[in-house]
Amino acid sequence: MHAWLYLLTAIALEVTGTLSLKHLHDQPLTHTLLTYAQLSGAFYLLSRAFRQIPVAVAFATWEALGLLSLTVLGAVLLGEHLPPTHLLALGGLLLGSALLGRGTRHPPEDTRAPADHTVPPAPVTGQPA
Repeated sequence: MHAWLYLLTAIALEVTGTLSLKHLHDQPLTHTLLTYAQLSGAFYLLSRAFRQIPVAVAFATWEALGLLSLTVLGAVLLGEHLPPTHLLALGGLLLGSALLGRGTRHPPEDTRAPADHTVPPAPVTGQPA
């Protein structure tokens, strides 16, 4: 559960840090340092999420939710154009991320460990085999 919280927080930091990059050229040094701290924190939390979430799932989620958030916020906050083809592409990213996550949760039947982990009893010493 903590891993998903790390991942979602990392996405939020990456999105806010990336949006901040748009206006770095006319900001004071403190704003620049805050932006770099957000982006560094995002990668640190992503590395923490990798400890429990498969890399493919975590990174696909990171990319899909990050791009979706940046695209929507760019359109709403910055007035950037959002054509239907971009919306279709974002839907494809989300679908791909969901399929990756679904495909890694349950290993195929032939790779699962057998349910019966019993060890046969050891022969009793002193008795003929």
